[in-house]
Amino acid sequence: MKITDVKTYLVAASRQNWLFVKVMTDEGVYGWGEASVEGQTKAVEQCILVLAQRSVIGEDPRNINKIWQQMYRHGFWKGGFIHMSAISGIDQALWDINGKLHNVPVYKLLGGAVRNKILTYTHAGNAESAKKAVDDGFAGIKTGLGGGGIDVYDPLRFLSAAKDRLGDIREAMGPDKYIAIDNHGQSSPAVAIKQMLAAEPFGIYFFEEPIPPENMLAYRQLREAVPAMTIAAGERLFSRFEYREVVNERLLDIAQPDICHCGGITEIMKIDAMVEAYHIKFAPHNPNGPVATAASLQVCAASQNFVILEFASGSVWSRTDIVKGISFKPSDGYFALPEGPGLGIDLDEEAMARYPYEFMQYTPRYQVDGTVAEI
Repeated sequence: MKITDVKTYLVAASRQNWLFVKVMTDEGVYGWGEASVEGQTKAVEQCILVLAQRSVIGEDPRNINKIWQQMYRHGFWKGGFIHMSAISGIDQALWDINGKLHNVPVYKLLGGAVRNKILTYTHAGNAESAKKAVDDGFAGIKTGLGGGGIDVYDPLRFLSAAKDRLGDIREAMGPDKYIAIDNHGQSSPAVAIKQMLAAEPFGIYFFEEPIPPENMLAYRQLREAVPAMTIAAGERLFSRFEYREVVNERLLDIAQPDICHCGGITEIMKIDAMVEAYHIKFAPHNPNGPVATAASLQVCAASQNFVILEFASGSVWSRTDIVKGISFKPSDGYFALPEGPGLGIDLDEEAMARYPYEFMQYTPRYQVDGTVAEI
């Protein structure tokens, strides 16, 4: 069995362009993967096509580890989110092919399921959308601390407004639903500590990326200042090698590798095993499209260390016509285990053509004095 071609598809969704990968073989079996990266899909697409010619086409798709190593090592320049996202999309598709060859879900190839359902949360910006998320079947929500015209870089007004928002969200959701906060790495350690202390009374499940990822050792300062707050990060760490320092220093409570950026199923399982050895929990970052979600469900099913999965309901539910074989509808806070062979998902190529690529970038952000700010 040989890989004969690798194709890419760009699909405009509500907040980003999804980048899907289709790996085809000479026996008619094909696999889907996803390598979506906000604002950089074209760059990742070109990297996928280079990897395909250099390291993938002509190979036996059953040799996943060999192909992964070729994609990672045979270009000399390696790592970073462009390269690792390209590897991720192809790797997911290879696992999809292998599951189909054995007629089992991918999690069966990863050692089988250790749970019978998968806890999930989605995104919300205010009390009304948080209540809707609960009504839609999610176990909780993730939100930012900004909003309502109040910016994180306006320190005189921000913390008071943030506490008001969190109070409204908690009241709308009730006491038994999860609230997580995503700070997008916007703050200095000192400001992040103030934010974490302000949020603590509202029963925060975890506080994500309180500070930028460029200096992970600064997380030690947060850990010492607010020891009871559960700290999560890792979406912008792109391999087990980049996780090594974080794990050795025990800087996080929850690791959040992204299956679209960290090297796919092959690498995310290695990261999970690494963090489990240090009692750091595993909650995959997944604000992505349907194939990434299907792949994430497979690893969550097989991971003893898993706690909760992110799901971008607004984006995925806006494009259900492209998805075949799986329905992403939670019940009482959980997704059911996927049942179909491989990733359990197929894509409608005619439907995808209805949503051609659109130029999308994050809105530039600035501090109150005009200084360039973190997005």
